[in-house]
Amino acid sequence: MARFDRIPKRPVRQPAVGPWKHGRIPVFGLIGGIGAGKSLVASLLAERGALVLDADAIGHALLDQRPARDQVVARFGAGILAPRSEGEEPPAIDRRALGAIVFADPAALRSLENILHPRMRRTFEKAIDRALRRGKATAVVLDAAILLEKGWDTLCDRIIYVDAPHEQRLARLTAQRGWTAADLETRERAQWPAEAKRKRATLTVENDADLSELAGKVARAWSELMASRPRSEPRRAPRSQASTDAAVSDEQSPAVPTGRARRRPGPRRRPSREGFRP
Repeated sequence: MARFDRIPKRPVRQPAVGPWKHGRIPVFGLIGGIGAGKSLVASLLAERGALVLDADAIGHALLDQRPARDQVVARFGAGILAPRSEGEEPPAIDRRALGAIVFADPAALRSLENILHPRMRRTFEKAIDRALRRGKATAVVLDAAILLEKGWDTLCDRIIYVDAPHEQRLARLTAQRGWTAADLETRERAQWPAEAKRKRATLTVENDADLSELAGKVARAWSELMASRPRSEPRRAPRSQASTDAAVSDEQSPAVPTGRARRRPGPRRRPSREGFRP
């Protein structure tokens, strides 16, 4: 009997069992105009039991982690590093300095995205899988301004667009981040036009009044989205070796004790190491 030294830490990703794309709970994409109040809507959805994945926060965290950090510094130079604080090793990336470079140069922006975005998507997928396994969240909300531009909407069952008048958005951004109208215009050019995003959204939440009114709008949107649950549950497709090979986790795998494997009904096959990490 062959000996298998290591197997993936968790089972491979299999077709969903449940009414939604990933299984028992839905994944809602959250997009909107810059400064429209997506984060506020996300917090209101979290109060309803949703797990919120903040794409900006995840991207910022990856900038502090190797190997992404090293690749970014190698591409953009030491000028993007913040002054080193006492005891800090290595120095952190100054996101403001990095942003000034990439938002002024489309090629530089693409380089940064090529480093970060594949890692971000893998992080989203793992977080969605974890939420499904734990079974505590009522939904997963993927809060990502460039959800549509980067194809992350393929992870979502429904999409929410948060809107607000331009004047209100600029006033918020000026108060919160010190942005000027030129700063807002520069960042908006890096995204799809608002009208194109609205057309792709399942519904729109207007954030043009006070918090209590916004909370009511979010409550109605939540009810509408949950009521849109598909009627039938997709049947689990048979697991194939190809999907096994493709979905092996890159996490460190625990050792498996040697021993005699339990035989499954069917024709005898030679043991294979495909799909297992050595």
